[in-house]
Amino acid sequence: MTSEPVPTPTNSLHPAHDNNSLTTRKQNGPMSVLASGHFANNQMENGIVTWIQGGLWNLEIKDSSGKDMKYPNKSATFSANFTMIKPDGSLSHNHLINNFTSNNVIFAGNDIVVTGVSSIHSDNATEYAQVPITIHLMGKKVLGLMIDVNKTGGHFSSSNEMFGTLISGIGLDGSNTNNTTNPNPKDNFTNSNHFHTEVK
Repeated sequence: MTSEPVPTPTNSLHPAHDNNSLTTRKQNGPMSVLASGHFANNQMENGIVTWIQGGLWNLEIKDSSGKDMKYPNKSATFSANFTMIKPDGSLSHNHLINNFTSNNVIFAGNDIVVTGVSSIHSDNATEYAQVPITIHLMGKKVLGLMIDVNKTGGHFSSSNEMFGTLISGIGLDGSNTNNTTNPNPKDNFTNSNHFHTEVK
């Protein structure tokens, strides 16, 4: 199966920005948040590493509403490309997350939570469609990715969410405003009880 590669963090973001200079981009249009990084995760079951996961992720949040609205209309896109491999080096395979859609973005202090649905592909042409996922950017530096267990046959299920770290970001300094897309976020996203971990 062929698919477009996920852009590398250095190609998808302005080269002048790094972890030490995260600024809000508001000049000629709505504010946006751009964040990219890599996965560094061990998938665990009963205290034992069952899979090692490594790859790249990209998150973009756009504010498409007028600045005078009480609840700005924010939308997000997310993509990821990662490898899963057993600790003994066997069963290596790749996954691509794309076609992500969401209009439920929550800024809460130093955290950003995005819920939506996405497609997940693997290199043996298996595809999971309309998979609910939650993206949790914690402290503006750590990514937690939760993938619906029922929609994926438990392939990504674990006692922990899938973790990654930030490499580059734009707009994160302006994200601590407690703005949400909806005063009641549950109206925009259901089935959150199917995740194997809860956002804390």
